[in-house]
Amino acid sequence: MKIDKVVSTAIPASQLNQPTQYQAETKITSATVRPEITINKEFIVQANTQLEQLSDIDMDKVAAVKSALERGELSLDIQALSAAVMRFHTGHE
Repeated sequence: MKIDKVVSTAIPASQLNQPTQYQAETKITSATVRPEITINKEFIVQANTQLEQLSDIDMDKVAAVKSALERGELSLDIQALSAAVMRFHTGHE
């Protein structure tokens, strides 16, 4: 017994490779709507210069937290820390 998927379906073979109406509408819409983007190169250069001057790590804050930990003023929740590390590295606890 030969099984022919085209003949046994409820959709005529002539309609199998034609785009659906939603696909056709999407193509028309995406072709007609184009957002206008303007690039201010001076602004980008200025912002990049300011970013390069910033430190990746706030060393004053690191020193303050370290000092507070040493003095016992700041408690460390090991469970919360380990959960945060797991979320950061795996995306879940």
